[in-house]
Amino acid sequence: MNAFRKVRFKKGNVVNYIAVSKMKLSSRQIAVTAVFAALYAIISRLPGIPTIGGGSKIEPVVILDPIVGILLGPWIGGLTSLLGNFVAWIIPTTSFDGLLKLPCGPIAAIVTGNLARNDKKANWMFAVIMYAVLMGLWYLTPPGQEVLYYPFLHWTAFILILIFREKIHSFLNADANPKKVLGTITCCFGGIMANHMTGNLIYIGEVGWFISLKAIKDTLKNLGFFWLKSGLPSPPEDPLGAIFATALPITVIERLLMTIFTVYLAYGLILALRKSGLIRLG
Repeated sequence: MNAFRKVRFKKGNVVNYIAVSKMKLSSRQIAVTAVFAALYAIISRLPGIPTIGGGSKIEPVVILDPIVGILLGPWIGGLTSLLGNFVAWIIPTTSFDGLLKLPCGPIAAIVTGNLARNDKKANWMFAVIMYAVLMGLWYLTPPGQEVLYYPFLHWTAFILILIFREKIHSFLNADANPKKVLGTITCCFGGIMANHMTGNLIYIGEVGWFISLKAIKDTLKNLGFFWLKSGLPSPPEDPLGAIFATALPITVIERLLMTIFTVYLAYGLILALRKSGLIRLG
C-alpha cells in the first residue's frame, strides 16, 4: 500500500513542501509473505524433475510462484518468490545452474500477479509486455529460428491473456465457480509458461558461455559454498534446436500437469484465504 507524507524544507526565505512516497506493508501481508517464504524452503526438499540436456532438476517450488503472484500481487509476490527461491537455493545441495535460474520464479509471480489485478500499478497489460519480450527474445536465439513451433504452449497462454484481458481479474473475484476456475487456469497457465520460457532463454545462454563457469563455481566454493555443484548442461553434440524439438513432447506433458496441480492448489487457497479475510484480490 502506498502512502505519501509532506516534507518541509526551507531555502532562503522560501518554504517548500515535497511529497515523499512511503511503502507500507500490512501485518497480514508480512505474515503471508513469511509463510510462503518458509514454504519455498520446505517444498524445495522434495524430489525434483530432471531436466533435458543438463544435470539440474525442476524444483517443485515452481508451483508456488503463480500462487504467490495471485495471493500477494505481482510486486510483493515477485519479491517473495525471489527470497523464497534464494533461501531454497542456499540449502544444500546447490547448483550454479539453480542460481542462474533464480529469475524464473519471480517472473512467473509477476506475470500471474498482474493478471490477477486490475489497477494502474498492476494489470494484464504488464503481463502482455513481459510475454512479448520473452517471446521476442526466444525468436532471436538460434533454436528459436530453427524450431519455430516449439513455444506453441507459450503462444496459447499469450493468446488467452489477450482474449480475456481485464476479465481475468473479474473471473477470479466472481461468485460463480466456473468463472473462478477459468480465471485461475488463465493466471496459473500464464505464470507456468512464463517461468518455462525464462528458463529456456537462460539455458540457451548457459551453453557455450564465454566466461569460465568452473572458475566462478570454484570462487563460490572458496567463499563457503562447499556443496556447490555445477548443474550446468554439457555441450550438446546435436544443435540446440534438435534438443528442444526432441524434448517438446515431454515439455508439453510436464507443463500441463504442473498447471493442473497449480490450479487445484491455487483455487483451494484462494477460497480459504478469502474467507478468512487474509487476502483481497485488488
